[in-house]
Amino acid sequence: MSTFLLKLSDMRFPLRLGETLLGRSPYCSIVLSDARCSREHAALRVTAAGPTIQDLGSRNGTRVNGQLLTGIQQLVAGDRIEIGSQSMELELAGQAARRHPLSVTHDGLTPVSEEETPTAPGTNRRAVHVTDALELAPAK
Repeated sequence: MSTFLLKLSDMRFPLRLGETLLGRSPYCSIVLSDARCSREHAALRVTAAGPTIQDLGSRNGTRVNGQLLTGIQQLVAGDRIEIGSQSMELELAGQAARRHPLSVTHDGLTPVSEEETPTAPGTNRRAVHVTDALELAPAK
C-alpha cells in the first residue's frame, strides 16, 4: 500500500490508515486557520483501496481540482484540495522525497538544498530521504 502525504504550504502531513479530520477545531488532525473553514470541515480516509475525501456538511464546501465536492470522492496523487483559502495537494511519499531531500537534525527533519553537504566537518546532520525514513518505520 502506498503512503500518502498532504502538502499544505511548506508542511507535509503523513496520512495514516483511517480518518484524518481537517478543520478549525483544535481536535482536528490538521488544523486550518481560515474563517471560511468549519470546525470539522472535511474527512480524509485512507484504506487499502486508497484515499478518499468527504465534506462534513460545511457551510462553504470543499473543492477537489476546482470542482465542488459532493459525496465521497476517491483521490489520487496530484489532486488539489481547497478549503476556504487553504490549498493542499495530495502526494505519494516517494515522489515528495525525490523532490525535497531532508536532513535529520537534533530538532527533527528540516529541508536541505541539493548543494548542502550535511556530512561536512562541523555539522551534526546526516542526510536522509523520506523514503529511507519511512522504510525504517514499522508497517502498521
